[in-house]
Amino acid sequence: MSMTCSPDLKCVLKCALDISCLDMDIYLLLLKNPGYDVETLAEELGKDESTVYKSLRNLMDKGLVKREYRILKGGGYKYLYFPTNFEEFKRIARRSVEEWLKSFEKMIDELEELEKDQIVSLALVH
Repeated sequence: MSMTCSPDLKCVLKCALDISCLDMDIYLLLLKNPGYDVETLAEELGKDESTVYKSLRNLMDKGLVKREYRILKGGGYKYLYFPTNFEEFKRIARRSVEEWLKSFEKMIDELEELEKDQIVSLALVH
């Protein structure tokens, strides 16, 4: 997990939920416009449909987005994407932030046990 986030809420949530900037942008767009399809999301965000689909898959895996299909009048079907209800989002976010903070506290505790030379050598490896 990367600790390069700024302390604003969007970045904290992005880090804690382990999602990308695009994932967050898609989630926020779906909050404003539930029921968009991949094509519409890609057009709105100026991204390739396959890139948007990968982000949607990640958001679905995390329980933040749900997919429903609609049968088209001319035959076939289309998937539409909806954000999880906001209460569920807050529950997932709270749990993720708490887990993220625990791992961060553990990292700080481990850091306090290291000597200066060990910290320098760790920093040079990455």
